[in-house]
Amino acid sequence: MQEEMCEEHPIMQTIMTEMWELLTIEERKKVAVMRMDMIIKWMEVKIHDMEKMIELKKEAIANMQKIKEMLK
Repeated sequence: MQEEMCEEHPIMQTIMTEMWELLTIEERKKVAVMRMDMIIKWMEVKIHDMEKMIELKKEAIANMQKIKEMLK
């Protein structure tokens, strides 16, 4: 996610690289953990959205089956 943003903006990539080099090992670990947390949260949001779509599709299928039975 961060890398994609940096690829689009070379200046941002340079700044991020320079900032990264200034960090200690412990700070780099903290930044890596924070990035992983953000990726996990993003994935959880995507899963939640998919689950909502699945529920809507299940409801649509049930409604279509009811209509099908009414038309028989």
